[in-house]
Amino acid sequence: MTQKNQDSQTGPADGDIREELVSIVRELFEARVITSTGGNASVRRPNAEGEIWITPSRLFKGDLGPDVLVRCDLEGHSLDAGARPPSSECGMHCSVLAAKPEAAAVIHAHAPSATILANTGLPFLPISAEAAFFGDIPRVPFSMPGTPELASAVGEAIGDGWAVLLVNHGLVVAARSLRRAADMVELIERTSELILGCYAVGKEPSTLPAELVTSLRKLGDLLA
Repeated sequence: MTQKNQDSQTGPADGDIREELVSIVRELFEARVITSTGGNASVRRPNAEGEIWITPSRLFKGDLGPDVLVRCDLEGHSLDAGARPPSSECGMHCSVLAAKPEAAAVIHAHAPSATILANTGLPFLPISAEAAFFGDIPRVPFSMPGTPELASAVGEAIGDGWAVLLVNHGLVVAARSLRRAADMVELIERTSELILGCYAVGKEPSTLPAELVTSLRKLGDLLA
């Protein structure tokens, strides 16, 4: 399908959401939580139930344009003939969006500190009010990237939360908007860095009082 024909199937709002998606990916690349070809992001299409825009496979993430994004259904099938292949993790994005109908966006980051936290088995601790919103983020054992097994495991693990740590792989965050998803990636990565820093100097991280953590955790849904 030519770009002209593809554009005829999309509305004016698609231009805005595609621009936002590539802007967010560029921001996360500059923050070094998405690498040149590692990490991906998706967002539901405005006014088009059951369709998403997702980053393409095997393209440099630091300078994507909106024209290379791939339109897919929630089964992970590309909807435009001649389009680039979608991210190999398209199935994982679809699994998360199916599990969380209220989510509008999914970001998979190769965030280094969050990945170290996942690999070492150290808990994600409530060392700040924002961190307490998440609780102890669930972890998914390693499965080969891009496989149905990984997609299914992540969709199941996310439950009523908004984030999942992937052992030997990274971080997955869902949210009600791309902006919120990106902010949550940054928050989880920064918190992970601080937790690891405490252990690196031989100190147990100081955490908030248990009763306050319980109260904040109940408000965690507001963060997304």
